[in-house]
Amino acid sequence: MVLMRYALAAALGLMMTLALLLGMHGLITSSGGAEPDRSLRKIADIWQPQRTIEEQRKIVRPEKPREAERPPPPMPDLQVNVETPKGTVDMMTPSMEGLQVGLGGSFTRDSDYIPVYVPQPDYPPMALRQGVEGYAVVEVVITVTGSVRDVKLLEESPANKGFGKYALRAAEKLKYKPRVIDGKAEEVPGVLYKFSFQIAR
Repeated sequence: MVLMRYALAAALGLMMTLALLLGMHGLITSSGGAEPDRSLRKIADIWQPQRTIEEQRKIVRPEKPREAERPPPPMPDLQVNVETPKGTVDMMTPSMEGLQVGLGGSFTRDSDYIPVYVPQPDYPPMALRQGVEGYAVVEVVITVTGSVRDVKLLEESPANKGFGKYALRAAEKLKYKPRVIDGKAEEVPGVLYKFSFQIAR
């Protein structure tokens, strides 16, 4: 019985193997047949629209020359008449005759010290408008360098017209030749100077 079973199983296995071989053979022969006719294949035509190449030329027109800028119309001549007051200042050293001035320190005669530089003082506006003339006497101390210090107003006439104020401003800029004794410069106190204000006629 056992042998018969083995024989039957072997027969069935052989039959199945043969069936598989036959099936594989049929598939191979069917796929490996004659090549299809390539001439029957038609490749679709590639259609390209006809293009017209147009040459575009850019026409550059020359710019019109700009009109030259016209110069502005000439301005009318403006004449401005500026009247400058004819005011002059007469500057001189004062005369000590009849001048009662209390001086501190040593007395210095006018002829001994004459300034090497005298600034031009401004004419007082109030006096100029009123046509008033006057003078002012100042006192200074000459330093070892020739400049001045301790400027003081001793007298002005007429008073309250600005002669003393403008004389003091100018006196601060007076320059003298320093006094030298035995090769050493010394200060000179109590030096007077008179500013006379006169209007030119």
